[in-house]
Amino acid sequence: MGSQTIAGPLPVQAIGDGYPPAWRGWWSVGVLTVLYALSLLDRQVIALLVPHIREDLRINDFQVGLLQGIVFALFYVVFGLGFGWAVDRFSRRGVGFLGVTVWSLATGACGLARGFGHLMLARFGVGAGEAALNPAAYSLLSDTFPKKRLSLAISVFGAGAHVGGGLSLLLGGALIAALPAQGVTVPVLGDLGTWRVVMLAAGLPGLVLAPLIWTLVDPPRRDRLLGKSSSRDTLAFMKPRWRFFAGHFLGFGLMVAAANGHQAWTPVYLGRHFGIPIREIVSIVAPINIIAGISGSVLAGFVIDWLYTRGYKDAHLRYFIVAGVIQFASLLWAMTTSHLPVFILCAVLFQGACGFAGAAPAALQLVTPNNYRGQVSAAYLFVFNLIGTGLGPTMVGVYSTYVFRNDAHIGWAIALNGAIMLPLAILSFVWALKPMRHAIADAEAWSDAAEA
Repeated sequence: MGSQTIAGPLPVQAIGDGYPPAWRGWWSVGVLTVLYALSLLDRQVIALLVPHIREDLRINDFQVGLLQGIVFALFYVVFGLGFGWAVDRFSRRGVGFLGVTVWSLATGACGLARGFGHLMLARFGVGAGEAALNPAAYSLLSDTFPKKRLSLAISVFGAGAHVGGGLSLLLGGALIAALPAQGVTVPVLGDLGTWRVVMLAAGLPGLVLAPLIWTLVDPPRRDRLLGKSSSRDTLAFMKPRWRFFAGHFLGFGLMVAAANGHQAWTPVYLGRHFGIPIREIVSIVAPINIIAGISGSVLAGFVIDWLYTRGYKDAHLRYFIVAGVIQFASLLWAMTTSHLPVFILCAVLFQGACGFAGAAPAALQLVTPNNYRGQVSAAYLFVFNLIGTGLGPTMVGVYSTYVFRNDAHIGWAIALNGAIMLPLAILSFVWALKPMRHAIADAEAWSDAAEA
């Protein structure tokens, strides 16, 4: 199938009704954002527990990096492809509910691990469950909001990543401060160390809130080509646009590798470099993650929608070329300063430029027919998480353990990770600018045919 078979008028399923009322759409955004925040809480709370886990299980930085990175990402990306296929064919709410339930149970199981192997298996489960929510959410929201408001809606959803990251620190810090140093005795489970209680507590909210997904509006699937939904059709659609998808996937994957390496190891860095206790680390990092992260995500959505409506069809990539430069400069400055206020300023700048969690998938929804959105989103998340979640935290652990060979040089390891990943991300975006404009032109052609 060549690109000409997608660009022109196509047999598209007619949609008679308009978009859902605005309040229903933003209710969907709200619920999905809460669930996304919980997924990041369950994924990242381990960052605050590194000293406790290392001492209890007798593991090193490299093994911790594996748990935060490739061990989680491996099952995320493998199961993500299957969930993407399911999103294009079955109930999107059902797929999301299943994912929330699985990752919540697996997070609790992390707290019961008796060795590195057990903890690794539980992290596999967290990754497998979390792979379901995002493809379902992207597909639902793309049918709930018109294109001119889609980037903002998905960017608000993406802000859940920053909320979850901040909550993981606040919850973990509060529980560590409240629990006795020797841990607690729990009926049936026996004596549990502090970090184990925190992991068990982190898994509970998802089980309670997962049913909220059934309150979401499930709108008709728009821009859906008739009789075209197989994996072969999806690949045929992507092939003539390979340069856009490659530049997009790689660019955002590399950018999140720098961000995740920074976020996963910053609590450790503050403890080792500045000698700050955990309760104070939480008071520094959590507000930065939540306030700067949310502000950056919403700002990205507003600016990109503004640019898009004014004819910049490559706005999603153009914005993050600038953001990548800001991240690069602020990260290197943060990891080479000996002044805590300077570090905090740089961390705010870095986090504020990390608003890609919503803008990146929004770009994919704009260029992709409904039939393929779940699978294209899953392919994006495959690369995004394999590189970003898999390599980011893992490589920081590798640099710390095997390059610098000194726990005190964790800041240099974080900086080296970003110095490699961010320039490559910027080059990927530049390479994909023109192909994105062409992909948007094709999408507008078949979308106009559907509305005619």
